[in-house]
Amino acid sequence: MKIILTVTLLVMFCAVGLAQEGAGETFIRPGSKVYIHPMDGFETYIAAAMDKKKVPLLIVADREKADFEIKGTAEMQKAGWSKTIFGSGRPAVNASIQVINIRSSVVAYSVASHKDNAWSGMKSAAEHIAKNLAKKIREDVKK
Repeated sequence: MKIILTVTLLVMFCAVGLAQEGAGETFIRPGSKVYIHPMDGFETYIAAAMDKKKVPLLIVADREKADFEIKGTAEMQKAGWSKTIFGSGRPAVNASIQVINIRSSVVAYSVASHKDNAWSGMKSAAEHIAKNLAKKIREDVKK
């Protein structure tokens, strides 16, 4: 009876350990190093927005020294003639990123931003993404 109980407890601890290990791959620790993959110029907006929104990550220029990598895409569509005349005249911006754990290749976080009337174009989308990334890191710390 004691052997069965011991084996059962051992199996439960292993299962809990495996579950926590998988969850740890999506945990983004403040101070982690992140490499921002080139995104046709959008990477500079992301880096500036991360600084402005105080995202607690260290941006590194060498992917080999990073814990996470940010990959993504962004596109801006200028306002058409009707939007210029009857609307705001501001562009629409669609952007998305993935924060990938380099060690395990697990996507730790992904976020998209659609700004129909982006006041500052790509900057608006990047700041929206950075704000959400900072929020995710704060929530991870609370867990």
